[in-house]
Amino acid sequence: MTATPLNIQLGQLPDGDLALISGSSLPGDVKRIEYYRDQKLFMLIYDIPDHEGDLMHYELRDDVAEKVKKRSSMVIVEPDAITGRPMGYYASLIQVGA
Repeated sequence: MTATPLNIQLGQLPDGDLALISGSSLPGDVKRIEYYRDQKLFMLIYDIPDHEGDLMHYELRDDVAEKVKKRSSMVIVEPDAITGRPMGYYASLIQVGA
């Protein structure tokens, strides 16, 4: 696992969906998000061959971790590379561990 510092925050949308919101463009489209339950950490897996992904370096609080455990997808929000305007899309959330 590689560790790249990214400015990403976790939020909840009005409809209840959870979103990872990035302040800058990500290296590529997120193919899936792996959530390591024991460590309460996310790993972003991109649609880029040979890229190991980005591990988020903050552990979720217990109440937030419970919300994540109930999800099968999350919204990724990042600035469009051309316009800078926010854009969003869904990515699968894969739960790893007990």
